[in-house]
Amino acid sequence: MSGLASAMPGIVGAARDGQAAGPLRAGTAGRGSTADEHGVAGENSAAGRDSAAGRDSAGGWETWRFLPDRPLSRWYPSGPWTVTATAVDARGGTAVARAVFHLRRATEIEGLKVARGRGGDETRVTGTLLRVDPGGRVDYRPFPGQRVRISFRPSGSSEWRPVGEAVTRRDGWFSARTREDGQGAWRAEYAGSPRYAADVSSEREA
Repeated sequence: MSGLASAMPGIVGAARDGQAAGPLRAGTAGRGSTADEHGVAGENSAAGRDSAAGRDSAGGWETWRFLPDRPLSRWYPSGPWTVTATAVDARGGTAVARAVFHLRRATEIEGLKVARGRGGDETRVTGTLLRVDPGGRVDYRPFPGQRVRISFRPSGSSEWRPVGEAVTRRDGWFSARTREDGQGAWRAEYAGSPRYAADVSSEREA
């Protein structure tokens, strides 16, 4: 059996007795956990590192995984992408499998700062939200008009709880004040959008 890629990136799936097998998901990784150098993020994605085949003992079918001919980058449109694989057996029979992943551009929260008020009854959290430059001229640009959530984790606890929100300015900067007190860690969270991936800042102790 040979695998033929009919849509970029990569191919997914195999076939048995004319039925499409479960698809392999192809794409690029989401920023915040496993971003790629092109600033793109894909959901439900796990591209094969090399072309490889595994033969089962019953029917002699093989499952192939292929890297895309070229990596996705910021110049490809965000949104849903469909990967199609066509399998052809020795007798000329064909089977088709498809998988869908959502391409989102990367974001990044940087420069998070936490400051206690003079009276100790108020905490101010500031930072900047950036996004991959949609024009492709530079790596990152400020991301204005986006809602950022502030979360707090008390010392000795493993649970984060939301304590405030802020909306980014034109330069991507945000500032939130909360009356949450006590020792613990703070972070900022961006939930993402249909076009841009979510991100969580590094923690800051206060």
